Amino acid sequence: MPLSTSVKSLPATLALEGITKVYPNLRRALDDVTLSIGTGVFGLLGPNGAGKSTLMEILSGGLAFERGRAILGGEIDLDRHAPEWRRHLGYMPQSFDFVPNMTGREVLEESALLLGLSPSRTRERMDALLERVNLHWAAGRDAAGYSRGMKQRLAIAMAILGDPLLLLLDEPTAGLDPEERVFFRELLAEVAGTRVVILSSHIVSDIERCCSRVGVIVKGRLLFEGAPSALTASLTRHVWEMPVTAAEIDPLVRSRRLVALTEREARAYARVLSQEAPSPDAVRVDATLEDAYMEALSATGIAMEEA
Repeated sequence: MPLSTSVKSLPATLALEGITKVYPNLRRALDDVTLSIGTGVFGLLGPNGAGKSTLMEILSGGLAFERGRAILGGEIDLDRHAPEWRRHLGYMPQSFDFVPNMTGREVLEESALLLGLSPSRTRERMDALLERVNLHWAAGRDAAGYSRGMKQRLAIAMAILGDPLLLLLDEPTAGLDPEERVFFRELLAEVAGTRVVILSSHIVSDIERCCSRVGVIVKGRLLFEGAPSALTASLTRHVWEMPVTAAEIDPLVRSRRLVALTEREARAYARVLSQEAPSPDAVRVDATLEDAYMEALSATGIAMEEA
């Protein structure tokens, strides 16, 4: 069943101006990140250690930053209005677990208390959420014993329980099977129309299917921001597919031209970025967001296995 949403008095906008985070070892986890995001799902792509989770922690209010501003709804400043920011925030971190011997319903009830929701609103909202995330049948069970997919579904129910203006989802589909990932995509499409949603992921297919805009962050810097189609159009090389032997794979990796490897009928095929046909057997294929993303990474010196 569709989830009802309250009418927000603030516009669903998020503005980041020069966000910079420097750790004690002088490593710049974020370097002058500037973004303007409206309603819908904004995808944040980047390899491990790129700064995605650092940005999500900052926006969740859990990590200080050295420079810059973050403004929600045109007026709520993360530094100056932290309690108000938190009231409009929903956050699903990358790593979490539940206290043993608390049922799924009790987990949501505790979250509602922390959010300051009224008991009547809590009951109505919880029932709708448990139904929507398909956990109504398991609401009385120990949440710590849920499967991974069930825990992810309960976590996103917690994140949207307070009907937030800003929803942060850090790697929400990592480790899920294809059916669970489809469920998350459908739920995101439903909740994104009235709020700012930031989806941080290294799974390009999730970004491609869910997001109207995407940002690529590498080594703390924002390399690209715009529509997924614009990132794909930015490719400077063509995309080819060709059969390869085991001995041919390493040179392709070292040249930073290899996008992906697949196997069909007991034969390996490489997806390769190149201006010219890389071999007589190569066939030119349509470019995807993953191709453009891998080219952006290769330009920064990051190999495929690091992404």
